[in-house]
Amino acid sequence: MSDSVVVVVVNSDYLPQMKSLFVSCVRQGGWQGDCCLVAARDCNSNDLEQRGIHVMKSSDAEWSMFTKFHIFSDYFKRWRQVLCLDCDILIQNDLNEVFYRLSKQFPSILFDNQGDNSIVHNWEHFDRLCGTGPEAHPEIYEEMRSEFPHLDETVLTAGVICFDPNTVSKGTVKELQRVANKYLDANLGQIDQPVYNLALYGRMAPISKESCTWFAFDEPANRIACSERGWTGNEFPAVIHYWGMYAPWIKKTPDAGGYYNSRLNRVCHELYAENLSLFDETFPRRGIGG
Repeated sequence: MSDSVVVVVVNSDYLPQMKSLFVSCVRQGGWQGDCCLVAARDCNSNDLEQRGIHVMKSSDAEWSMFTKFHIFSDYFKRWRQVLCLDCDILIQNDLNEVFYRLSKQFPSILFDNQGDNSIVHNWEHFDRLCGTGPEAHPEIYEEMRSEFPHLDETVLTAGVICFDPNTVSKGTVKELQRVANKYLDANLGQIDQPVYNLALYGRMAPISKESCTWFAFDEPANRIACSERGWTGNEFPAVIHYWGMYAPWIKKTPDAGGYYNSRLNRVCHELYAENLSLFDETFPRRGIGG
């Protein structure tokens, strides 16, 4: 057992994406540590543990994005470092180096990107996208601002989260659940990201582009210096986050965003499929007691 673990939180429908990502960690990232799935009770995790993949079954009866809160549970205190990845990610450089680099920022809880908007804007965005919008319940936002006066600070996104679990306070999962439930009418999509930016903000810090970034920022034309974002233009991030319609498993045309990874010189959906096909070879089923 390693002292570091890559964690993915998915339901049964996204187990193929999890498998491809874990293979990407090993094949493209040279990952030498552990891998772990966090699942709700309705997830069929099959034979993953026989393949050396840890499975943490949460107390959630059904999966939602709030299931991700369980990465902060005591279960993970058996490791010294946790890197939680959304499944719409490709690894393109040494992942072990990322762990080493990010450990220097502990005890902060690290999140993958500093957005361009405020925390309250992020809440309002998802409120409109999944619910009735902030205009329908201004009193919720008044209460939110009263409890969390940092609402106008810049939001941090949550596709990648890295932390030392032994610095996480006991009861963090329950606190995240409390905040999520209190403001649920403004977050009917049960998006986890806005909740972290309320409950954990005092401990949060951004991950630099040197380790992780959104795919568009690592396109050759966009590898430029940017003082506002703190970029030199020479970064070679290992963790590349694709999202939504740009996800690696979605077949795209050559003119579409997220079609090609220039660092790996590969078409993204072809690399995704290749990694998935190599899951059994990368994580062979072990014999009893093996």
